[in-house]
Amino acid sequence: MSSLYDDLSEKLQKDPRLTKRGGARYDLGLLLFNARDSLRQLWAAADRYVRFRDAEALGDLHDAVEKLRPLFGERSKR
Repeated sequence: MSSLYDDLSEKLQKDPRLTKRGGARYDLGLLLFNARDSLRQLWAAADRYVRFRDAEALGDLHDAVEKLRPLFGERSKR
C-alpha cells in the first residue's frame, strides 16, 4: 500500500536534510498540520473507545478514518 503519507515519508528518508527548503519535510509538515483537527478527532474517539468501550466512539472513529483516508489510504495508480 502506498499512501500520500508513505510517499512523502519515503522521500524524506532518502533526503532527511534539515536545512533543505521545501521538499518532503515541508510537504509532510504541511500535510499533518492541515489534518490536525482530523487527527485530534481520531485520537479522541480511539481514546474514548479504549478507555470506556463507548459505542458512540465507533461512529466517531469511522468518521475520522474517512476524513484521513485521502492522506493515509492507498493511492490510486496513475
